[in-house]
Amino acid sequence: MDLFDIEGLDELAEAINNTKKAYKKEVKKFMRAEGAKLRKRTAKTAKSYIGEKSGKYHKSIKRGKYYKYKGDNADSIRVYSGAPHGHLIEYGHEMIGHKPTKNHLGYVNGHLVFKAAADSFENEYEGDCEKFNAEVMKMLE
Repeated sequence: MDLFDIEGLDELAEAINNTKKAYKKEVKKFMRAEGAKLRKRTAKTAKSYIGEKSGKYHKSIKRGKYYKYKGDNADSIRVYSGAPHGHLIEYGHEMIGHKPTKNHLGYVNGHLVFKAAADSFENEYEGDCEKFNAEVMKMLE
Protein backbone atom coordinates (compact mmCIF):
# COMPACT_ATOMS: atom_id res chain seq x y z
CA MET A 1 0.00 0.00 0.00
CA ASP A 2 1.31 3.47 -0.93
CA LEU A 3 1.44 6.14 1.74
CA PHE A 4 0.65 9.81 1.15
CA ASP A 5 2.91 12.33 2.93
CA ILE A 6 0.84 15.21 4.37
CA GLU A 7 3.60 16.94 6.27
CA GLY A 8 3.46 20.30 4.40
CA LEU A 9 -0.29 20.29 3.74
CA ASP A 10 -1.19 22.55 6.68
CA GLU A 11 1.32 25.19 5.60
CA LEU A 12 -0.02 25.04 2.04
CA ALA A 13 -3.63 25.47 3.21
CA GLU A 14 -2.60 28.44 5.38
CA ALA A 15 -0.75 30.05 2.45
CA ILE A 16 -3.80 29.63 0.20
CA ASN A 17 -6.07 31.24 2.82
CA ASN A 18 -3.68 34.18 3.25
CA THR A 19 -3.54 34.69 -0.52
CA LYS A 20 -7.34 34.55 -0.70
CA LYS A 21 -7.66 37.27 1.96
CA ALA A 22 -5.03 39.46 0.29
CA TYR A 23 -6.68 38.94 -3.09
CA LYS A 24 -10.04 40.21 -1.79
CA LYS A 25 -8.41 43.38 -0.51
CA GLU A 26 -6.49 43.85 -3.75
CA VAL A 27 -9.63 43.41 -5.88
CA LYS A 28 -11.47 46.02 -3.83
CA LYS A 29 -8.54 48.43 -4.12
CA PHE A 30 -8.27 47.80 -7.88
CA MET A 31 -12.00 48.32 -8.47
CA ARG A 32 -12.01 51.57 -6.50
CA ALA A 33 -9.08 52.86 -8.56
CA GLU A 34 -10.83 51.89 -11.81
CA GLY A 35 -14.02 53.57 -10.61
CA ALA A 36 -12.08 56.76 -9.94
CA LYS A 37 -10.63 56.64 -13.46
CA LEU A 38 -14.09 56.15 -14.94
CA ARG A 39 -15.47 59.03 -12.86
CA LYS A 40 -12.76 61.34 -14.20
CA ARG A 41 -13.43 60.18 -17.75
CA THR A 42 -17.18 60.71 -17.29
CA ALA A 43 -16.69 64.23 -15.89
CA LYS A 44 -14.42 65.13 -18.82
CA THR A 45 -16.96 63.74 -21.29
CA ALA A 46 -19.78 65.66 -19.58
CA LYS A 47 -17.88 68.93 -19.86
CA SER A 48 -17.24 68.36 -23.55
CA TYR A 49 -20.85 67.33 -24.31
CA ILE A 50 -22.76 69.78 -22.13
CA GLY A 51 -20.59 72.74 -21.27
CA GLU A 52 -21.02 74.79 -18.10
CA LYS A 53 -24.73 75.72 -18.14
CA SER A 54 -26.07 72.77 -16.19
CA GLY A 55 -26.20 73.84 -12.57
CA LYS A 56 -24.41 71.40 -10.31
CA TYR A 57 -24.44 68.50 -12.75
CA HIS A 58 -20.65 68.34 -13.23
CA LYS A 59 -19.97 68.37 -9.49
CA SER A 60 -22.56 65.66 -8.90
CA ILE A 61 -20.74 62.92 -10.86
CA LYS A 62 -19.55 60.45 -8.23
CA ARG A 63 -17.98 57.03 -7.81
CA GLY A 64 -20.10 54.55 -5.88
CA LYS A 65 -19.05 51.83 -3.47
CA TYR A 66 -17.49 48.51 -4.41
CA TYR A 67 -19.89 45.59 -4.17
CA LYS A 68 -20.24 41.95 -5.21
CA TYR A 69 -23.29 40.47 -6.86
CA LYS A 70 -24.63 37.61 -4.74
CA GLY A 71 -25.60 35.26 -7.57
CA ASP A 72 -22.45 35.11 -9.69
CA ASN A 73 -19.91 36.83 -7.36
CA ALA A 74 -19.15 39.50 -9.99
CA ASP A 75 -17.25 42.52 -8.71
CA SER A 76 -18.70 45.91 -9.57
CA ILE A 77 -18.49 49.62 -8.92
CA ARG A 78 -20.74 52.37 -10.26
CA VAL A 79 -20.33 55.92 -11.45
CA TYR A 80 -23.49 58.00 -11.20
CA SER A 81 -24.89 61.50 -11.10
CA GLY A 82 -26.30 62.67 -7.78
CA ALA A 83 -27.95 65.71 -9.32
CA PRO A 84 -31.76 65.72 -9.19
CA HIS A 85 -31.85 66.60 -12.89
CA GLY A 86 -29.09 64.19 -13.96
CA HIS A 87 -31.46 61.72 -15.60
CA LEU A 88 -33.00 64.53 -17.66
CA ILE A 89 -29.63 65.50 -19.10
CA GLU A 90 -28.68 61.86 -19.70
CA TYR A 91 -31.86 60.59 -21.37
CA GLY A 92 -33.67 63.74 -22.53
CA HIS A 93 -37.07 65.15 -21.58
CA GLU A 94 -40.13 66.97 -22.82
CA MET A 95 -40.32 70.71 -22.25
CA ILE A 96 -43.69 71.70 -20.87
CA GLY A 97 -44.85 75.25 -20.20
CA HIS A 98 -46.10 76.57 -16.86
CA LYS A 99 -49.63 76.80 -15.53
CA PRO A 100 -52.40 77.43 -16.51
CA THR A 101 -51.94 76.05 -20.05
CA LYS A 102 -48.94 73.70 -19.66
CA ASN A 103 -48.28 73.73 -23.41
CA HIS A 104 -45.93 71.17 -24.91
CA LEU A 105 -42.93 73.24 -26.03
CA GLY A 106 -40.74 70.52 -27.52
CA TYR A 107 -38.35 67.73 -26.70
CA VAL A 108 -34.77 68.07 -25.44
CA ASN A 109 -32.55 65.21 -26.62
CA GLY A 110 -30.41 63.38 -24.08
CA HIS A 111 -26.61 63.45 -24.24
CA LEU A 112 -25.90 59.86 -23.05
CA VAL A 113 -22.77 61.04 -21.26
CA PHE A 114 -22.35 57.95 -19.09
CA LYS A 115 -22.73 55.55 -22.01
CA ALA A 116 -20.18 57.42 -24.11
CA ALA A 117 -17.70 57.53 -21.22
CA ALA A 118 -18.17 53.81 -20.48
CA ASP A 119 -17.68 52.89 -24.14
CA SER A 120 -14.46 54.90 -24.37
CA PHE A 121 -13.19 53.44 -21.06
CA GLU A 122 -13.79 49.78 -21.98
CA ASN A 123 -10.44 49.11 -23.71
CA GLU A 124 -8.45 50.79 -20.94
CA TYR A 125 -10.31 48.75 -18.31
CA GLU A 126 -9.58 45.47 -20.10
CA GLY A 127 -5.87 46.33 -20.24
CA ASP A 128 -5.85 47.25 -16.55
CA CYS A 129 -7.57 43.94 -15.70
CA GLU A 130 -4.90 42.01 -17.57
CA LYS A 131 -2.15 43.86 -15.67
CA PHE A 132 -3.93 43.22 -12.37
CA ASN A 133 -4.29 39.53 -13.20
CA ALA A 134 -0.55 39.32 -13.89
CA GLU A 135 0.18 40.94 -10.51
CA VAL A 136 -2.09 38.46 -8.72
CA MET A 137 -0.36 35.56 -10.46
CA LYS A 138 2.97 36.90 -9.20
CA MET A 139 1.54 36.93 -5.67
CA LEU A 140 0.61 33.27 -6.02
CA GLU A 141 4.10 32.23 -7.06
